[in-house]
Amino acid sequence: MRRPSVRLSIALALWLALAQGPTGSPIDAAAGVRVRPTVTTRLTGWVARGGGYHLYRPGATARMVVKVWPNLRGDRVRALLEWRRAGIGWRRLDRSIMTLNGDSRAVFVVRKLPADFSFRMRARVPPTPEHRAGRSPWRYFRAR
Repeated sequence: MRRPSVRLSIALALWLALAQGPTGSPIDAAAGVRVRPTVTTRLTGWVARGGGYHLYRPGATARMVVKVWPNLRGDRVRALLEWRRAGIGWRRLDRSIMTLNGDSRAVFVVRKLPADFSFRMRARVPPTPEHRAGRSPWRYFRAR
């Protein structure tokens, strides 16, 4: 077994020292700290990429798979879908809410994509007393 590097050993020792609260217990320091969940999204079913967009065939179905860490099984996740055409700004098309499954995942589906429209979609986990709000970056897609 290899010995950890000096840099890793120092970082670990520093983290442990900072994690201890006034009584010396890491649990006391973590009590009352609300974490921001990491929300990642992935589009599936696209056939190509171009100009920063995932490209689909007209009439296809776009699926956005959402994964949240740490596991927030049973919490709700919201998706926001916006559209635009050339010369027009982004406009809200739909907002949807799903419950995270046991793996802390959810799937949002956009059916029958029309041509000549651009879409963007992102997911958001609202804040609760246990954690802060988290959101994903926008995912851009269109049918060509």
